[in-house]
Formats: sequence, structure tokens, C-alpha cells
Amino acid sequence: MAEDTTRQDLAIRVAWLYHDRGLTQQEIADRLGLSRSTISRILTDAEREGIIRVVITQPLPEAAQLAEALIERYKLAGAIVGTALDGESPALAAAIATARRLESIAASGSVTIAAGWGRTIALSASETRPVPTTKVTLVDAFGHTTTDDTTAAVEVTNTLARKFDARVMHVPSPGFAPSSEIATTFLSSPPVARALEKARSADVVLVSVGIVGCDSLLVAEGFMTEEAMTEVTDAGAVGEVFGWYFDADGHSVQAPSLHPVALTLDELRNASRVIGVAGGTEKADAIKGAIAAGILDELAIDETLAEELLKK
Repeated sequence: MAEDTTRQDLAIRVAWLYHDRGLTQQEIADRLGLSRSTISRILTDAEREGIIRVVITQPLPEAAQLAEALIERYKLAGAIVGTALDGESPALAAAIATARRLESIAASGSVTIAAGWGRTIALSASETRPVPTTKVTLVDAFGHTTTDDTTAAVEVTNTLARKFDARVMHVPSPGFAPSSEIATTFLSSPPVARALEKARSADVVLVSVGIVGCDSLLVAEGFMTEEAMTEVTDAGAVGEVFGWYFDADGHSVQAPSLHPVALTLDELRNASRVIGVAGGTEKADAIKGAIAAGILDELAIDETLAEELLKK
């Protein structure tokens, strides 16, 4: 413990000399009797551990223009657009944009953040940097559903709670029940009801918007058969959130094989602020449908998806 404290004290001293006093890394190295490479490593570690938090006050001009165009076109409360570097995936760009938005929200004061599941949301949680906060609460908006390739809402909220040193509440149930009767039983149980009530009243709800078709996450992970997906698609579905499907006009489309234990579309419509997270042009129709359904207030997406949405 003493060694950790000494290490942290050194990191704070180096960060203070570099960022507050404006000394060069070599000047700090000379003052502290360390090598320049050691100072560089300390600064890198300090940023990763949240001792230093670099805030860029302006987005890239192209991303800012796309965000403003999306807000105007789709009458959104806000939008943040991530830019992928060479070789990076659209999902990573969207996840980093989401992470920066979450850092800003958590730093604003007392706030409750509800989170769903999905690959991009999970990636955004891992990309979020530690932020000193007060009175932040994380809560699941969806039951515990995971596979080898996806991350459950419970892991998303746990990761964010560690980053923000925050309180966390979980929905102690599966994300999808085997029948509507069992789903009703879970929803009526006091621990699940309390957690979802907290999610309903959250200041921010983070959702992943899913596509339809056999390439969708729900089919790929075995929650729906290809035949069931074909029925939903034939009924006009263009996307889903938490297993609730909707068409291009935002009307609900029934998926008889799915029984989510999660916030409903109506509850998302009534939420204070819902941020839709997505990366890749294949999500454009699903995002448009979710906006038509009235369940999204903000977008956190990558530039390729933003450009595609502006063509629609």
C-alpha cells in the first residue's frame, strides 16, 4: 500500500510539473533525478489511470459538421460522431465517441446512467477513462444476457462503475425469458422491479440499436432462429432495441419468440434522455426506425454511419 501511495504521489508530482507548470519532460527528469523515458512512461500511466484527464474542447471539424447536420435533419437533442483512424473499425470509432460522452456526463455531478448490452456498448465501457465523480449511479436497463462473444449489461455497468467509482444496481434476471409467463414473473419480482424502476427514471439510458436479418446479433448468438427472424423481417421490421422490434415508421413489430426482461419501447420514449450507440453503415435503417419510433434523443455513432444517415 505504501509503495502504491509513493508511486501515485510521484505521478501526481510529474503531472503537475508538466501540465500546470509547463516544464518539459527533460526538465522534470533533471529536477527529479530520473530519465526522460521514465517521465514519459509516468505521464502515459497517469493518463490511463485517470490522474491526468486530457479534454479536447472541440471535435474534428468534419465530425462536428456531421453531428450538427444530424441534429438538424433528425431533430435530435444531441449527437457525437467518432472518426476511425486507418485500420480502425466503425464500431471502435462509435465506442470511443460514446466513451467521451459518458465521461462528460459522469463529470457533471449527480447522475444516474442506465445501460443496455451489445458489442459496441461494451467496447465503449472499456474505452471510458477513469473520472472523479460524486453521486453517480449505474443501473442495468436489460437483464443478464451474455454469450462467449458479447458482454452483458451487468458487465457494462460494472465496468463503468469502476471507472467512475460509482454505485451500481443490477437486474437479477436473464435478458430473455423462455416464455411470456416467465418474463412476467421476473418483471414482477421485487429486485428486478426496483432495478428497472431505477432505469426508467435514469438521467441517461444507453442503448445499442440492432439490425434485422440473419447477420443480426440475436440470430448470431442463438436468441432467434433464422425462421423467426424471417417472420419479423417479412412483417416490416428494420431494427430492434432490447429485443423489441420496430418498422421504418417506428411502429412496433411483434417477435413472438422473444420475451425481454428490459425497459420497453414505451418506457424508452418516456425516458429523460436515450443515447443510441451504433457503428457501421448497415445500422442506418435501424437508426432511422428507432428515431421514427421516438426512442432516441441522441446519437453516438461513427462518421460512415453519420454520412449514410444524411443520405437517407
